[in-house]
Amino acid sequence: MLKKIALFAGSFFVFVTGAFAADAPLTADAAKRFVASLDSVKTLADEFEASGKTEALELDAMPKAGEPFKPYSKSIAALKDQYPADYTKLQSAVKPHGFNAEEWGSVGDRVMVAYLARKMEKENPDAMAQMAQMDPNMLNMMPPEMKAQVMQAKAMLDAVAAAPAEDKAVVAEVEGDLDAFMEEEAAEHSGHH
Repeated sequence: MLKKIALFAGSFFVFVTGAFAADAPLTADAAKRFVASLDSVKTLADEFEASGKTEALELDAMPKAGEPFKPYSKSIAALKDQYPADYTKLQSAVKPHGFNAEEWGSVGDRVMVAYLARKMEKENPDAMAQMAQMDPNMLNMMPPEMKAQVMQAKAMLDAVAAAPAEDKAVVAEVEGDLDAFMEEEAAEHSGHH
């Protein structure tokens, strides 16, 4: 189900808040540098996965009810807290691309949400409407674990629906490169099972 994105961010469905108004605009330059950094970060992410660290970080990156979902930022905060030596490695991996770890995480959150927004609009425009029309009573009849997953999916769709148009326009410039990276990742992970 879950596809790894560059960093142990966990799920391909990135639940991020739409509350980016206070941040500086996402620039095409930052988005391009982020995409260029993915290969270096992927090497690290593979190391983390091989050493069994990914699972704990993914748990930290998942939002609890009512929290915004910023998987890159939250994973970096968890990494800094739990594996400081690996955090330093990440810092070194993104530095040549002009980021510190926190800036990289913040740009990553925004790029990925805008990327997903563009994908959803093209491939599954009905999903948003279906989720909005979901009957709350149906939710209450679900087992708690399933209900939690549905709530997370809804949070993701709300966030994707709120992706700023400016961010989507920037991501349009790097979409081809992101597609290629995601396809490679998906092929690799399906090969593991």
